[in-house]
Amino acid sequence: IKQREEEAEAEDDFRCAACFPGDALVTLEDGSSKRMDALEIGDRVLVGEGKASDVFMFSHELRAAETNFVSIFTAHGKQLRLTPGHYLYLDGTLSTAKEVKVGSTLMLANGTATTVERVTRTRAAGVFNPHTLHGDIVVDGIVTSTYTTAVHPTVAHAVLGPLRLLYQAGIDFGFAGVSKALPLL
Repeated sequence: IKQREEEAEAEDDFRCAACFPGDALVTLEDGSSKRMDALEIGDRVLVGEGKASDVFMFSHELRAAETNFVSIFTAHGKQLRLTPGHYLYLDGTLSTAKEVKVGSTLMLANGTATTVERVTRTRAAGVFNPHTLHGDIVVDGIVTSTYTTAVHPTVAHAVLGPLRLLYQAGIDFGFAGVSKALPLL
């Protein structure tokens, strides 16, 4: 039974390697917060240490979906929920959420390190993954990547290069449609 549970968990991790729940908060350039499920293409969001970047597409935008998330609680009172295969900066290195352990350090939006005090699993509604021109995004006060284990971050950044260029040139390439067609990035 335990093996079947682990296999089901691994399958769930793969299907949604790149997501945040709908009620996660993204920090905008002006310092205000916006729920993930209200974020739009063109919003300027913090990516860390006072830098901002445009959201140019979503690889997941599933409002009715529900999935498992890793819940990470920090010494600074922050809670971040993201899928196990989503990358974030763990002890200064790009690592997946499933690798986070008590005592690890994460980076806050202002560049300060914070210590992980507790890690749990939870289910939540909404499956969202916005992509920024930069490649990072501040979610619930913590710097994360927009990339996942589905495609190596370096490869994903290169593959999305033409879409970033089209967005920057102001060409409407139907990003909403493209977003639905790229479920694993």
